[in-house]
Amino acid sequence: MFKSFHGWRIVASSGFINMFSVGIPFYAYSIFYIHLQNEFNAGRFLISSTLSIMIIAAGVFAPICGQLVDRFSLKNLLSIGAIIFGTGLILLGFCQTYYQFLIVYGSIVALGMTLFGNLATSKLISNWFKKKIGTAIGYATLGISLSGVFIPPVSVYLISLYGWRATYIIFGIFLIVFFVPFCRYLIINKPSDIDQNIDNEKLTKEIDNSVAEQMMNIIDILKVRTFWVLILIFSLQFCANLGVYSHIFPHATDLGFNASKAGIAVSIGALGAALGKIVFGKLIDMISAKKTLWVSVSIQGFGIIMVSLFSSYYPLLISIFIMSLGLGGTVPLMNILFSKTFSPVNFGKALGIAVPFMVPIQVVGGPLSGWLYDINGNYDLAFYLNTAVCFLAFICVFFLNIPDNKHS
Repeated sequence: MFKSFHGWRIVASSGFINMFSVGIPFYAYSIFYIHLQNEFNAGRFLISSTLSIMIIAAGVFAPICGQLVDRFSLKNLLSIGAIIFGTGLILLGFCQTYYQFLIVYGSIVALGMTLFGNLATSKLISNWFKKKIGTAIGYATLGISLSGVFIPPVSVYLISLYGWRATYIIFGIFLIVFFVPFCRYLIINKPSDIDQNIDNEKLTKEIDNSVAEQMMNIIDILKVRTFWVLILIFSLQFCANLGVYSHIFPHATDLGFNASKAGIAVSIGALGAALGKIVFGKLIDMISAKKTLWVSVSIQGFGIIMVSLFSSYYPLLISIFIMSLGLGGTVPLMNILFSKTFSPVNFGKALGIAVPFMVPIQVVGGPLSGWLYDINGNYDLAFYLNTAVCFLAFICVFFLNIPDNKHS
């Protein structure tokens, strides 16, 4: 009996998981930003530090989680991650001080997000695809940006009805109640579990043999020069991303727009990033890795300049869209290039090891922009500096050595 290829359903499921694993802690945070500032009577530097602390914690957890996703059932790990993540969100609703909030965000939420998110879903997709991994990961990471389209407006609505505390509790309960059975019954770890093959082709034995020959230990990975260049490029892109995008909502309100319009600005950015994930996922299957990265970084930097220049609403939305189109390529390109460089079997381990090295650079963006705002009363200097960060990433691409054939 003919059985349709399950790989694309895995892509859709991964995209749905990505939507919540990144959308709630990152995209929705800008909506909670002002409410947290008022609740805890804190400056923007302090409130901006929350995401940086979470990223630092995720950097600590990532090598461990990377080893886990390479060794154990992804279905089980995603289910456990959903429980941890949901529990952390529920606890946020009961925090009475900013430091309690920060501790929960930087521990339970960070661990849950790391286990229930991009690391596991990208490994899952690399189990199912080889030739079309760029397109597959591009579509799966689309969920990250779509979360920015849907979750901020939902957050605005729920906060207006129930307050920020109850909103976190609602999100947490939903994560546990919905995604535990979702992962248990819809996620399949690899094609061979249901008598299918990678890319739906009869190449399982050959692929398995070649993969076995490519097994690498941590020392082998650290010796690869491309590993360090990739770390530098993507940590700079993430730094610029946090330095601008995490401040879009307060920046829009500073310009005189109400919460609804500011929320739309966040969603427009997510829409641009969503398109970027599709475009750059497909583009890297067609042209060289260097050219794809150059286009991504250039569009992101140009968009940041535009965001700093325009204060009228619709030009601002266009600027945010352009900036986000470029940064939208960051996550899929990172996943694809680590998979191409180290092979799918080493993907979780290599990316997990890389994350702690990315953290020191990428966490600077958000708090630095908040600190410069506290000093200057605007984001002008902060946005100019983040444009320079994109330029540095552009230069680093010159030193990258990645196989350019699309099936590598």
